[in-house]
Amino acid sequence: MDVSSRQFIVLLLVGWMLLSGCSTQKALTKAELDAFNEHNQLLSQAEHFVHGNIFTGMVHVRATSIQSWNSLLKTYSCSADLDHRTLDNSYNQNQPIFTDAMQTLAESEALFTSEQEKNVLADVSQLAYRLFSISYAKGYAHQIKLADELSPGLRAELCDGKVDEGNAYYLGYRNSVVWRSFGSALLENLNGLQAHARNGDKAFQKLLDQHYAQFDALVYSHAYQQSAAYQSLFFEINKFENVELYGEEVSRLSVRYSDIEVLNKHNDFAYLMLSSGYHWGMMSVLALLEEEYPRVHDLKKAQGVQLIKQSVDNLSESD
Repeated sequence: MDVSSRQFIVLLLVGWMLLSGCSTQKALTKAELDAFNEHNQLLSQAEHFVHGNIFTGMVHVRATSIQSWNSLLKTYSCSADLDHRTLDNSYNQNQPIFTDAMQTLAESEALFTSEQEKNVLADVSQLAYRLFSISYAKGYAHQIKLADELSPGLRAELCDGKVDEGNAYYLGYRNSVVWRSFGSALLENLNGLQAHARNGDKAFQKLLDQHYAQFDALVYSHAYQQSAAYQSLFFEINKFENVELYGEEVSRLSVRYSDIEVLNKHNDFAYLMLSSGYHWGMMSVLALLEEEYPRVHDLKKAQGVQLIKQSVDNLSESD
């Protein structure tokens, strides 16, 4: 079942549950349900647009505010940043740049022209940057850690000798999101983006902890152009079951939003932002190694090719 089909079914279930009183939410009037469905359809359109332009937006962030972007990567790679101050500053600096880039791209295509549509695009852009950037930083830090195991001292060199051994993987942005398109009491109560913004990175980390080998093998198959392995691993990593596991963990961590999560999940988009961010964070370090540390790159490639083979063999055995 593709993403659009699942979203359509979710909308049908929303209508049935709310009108039949099966939800703990008060049953909505037809006008309220129409407003909810219209807003949710706009969210779906914005998610499709942001997904298609995520890399353009992130390139703009890096080009505009490279110091703040690099501080995010260094926080995860080098220090625990226990008070989250560096993460908060990076988010405050770079998230508006990304959101503005999405708005500019939309204007160039005469899309999302009404005030409500602009606000919806801003909300989706905020969630996208939040999830993609944190996951990118995790992938970046993870790959540096793996490279350091092959060449001890590399991490310290990249961190200018300032390395804190604390685990930064569970750090996240403290900043709360100021939502623009959930202005009515109805939409505020049914804000399905909220749980992902608060707990999406934590839920995805749990999946990573269980499947690091597969996620990493996918990256290596991309980097080393093993197309058959890439195709197999891509479908395994992004299979419906993984998206559902991610969504279930978000719901578990988001008790106060449990009803919202049943009604309005957005699991597909959030998972896509997180998995893509991790993938490209890993890839960026591989590119760095190839350019500046060729000896380590050769070791990494040999290790990566072996992991690809093991992962594909494991998939074949499980079929």
